[in-house]
Amino acid sequence: KMRRMRGRLVRGLVLWTLLMLVVAVLMVVQAVVSLYGAQQECFFNYPSVPCPSGNDPALVRLTFAFFGVPLVWLVGIGLAVLGRALSRRRSARPR
Repeated sequence: KMRRMRGRLVRGLVLWTLLMLVVAVLMVVQAVVSLYGAQQECFFNYPSVPCPSGNDPALVRLTFAFFGVPLVWLVGIGLAVLGRALSRRRSARPR
C-alpha cells in the first residue's frame, strides 16, 4: 500500500512539473512573439506606433514565466510533500 501511494505521489509530481513547464514555455513563446510583433510595428511605423517599453504587458508575462511559474511549481511541490507527510502522520497515529 505504501509503495502504491509513493508511486502515485511521484506520478503527480512529474505531471505537475510537466504542466508547469508547458505553461512556462507557452507564456514565453507568446510573450516573445508579441514583443517581436510590437517591435516590428514600431520599426516600420515609428512616429504613429509607440515602441514597447519596460511596462509592456508582454514583458510582464515574460518575467512571470521566468520567475513566477517556477515559484508556483515550488509551492506546489512543497504542498504535495507537506500533504503526504501529514497524511502519513495521521495514518500512523493510534486510534
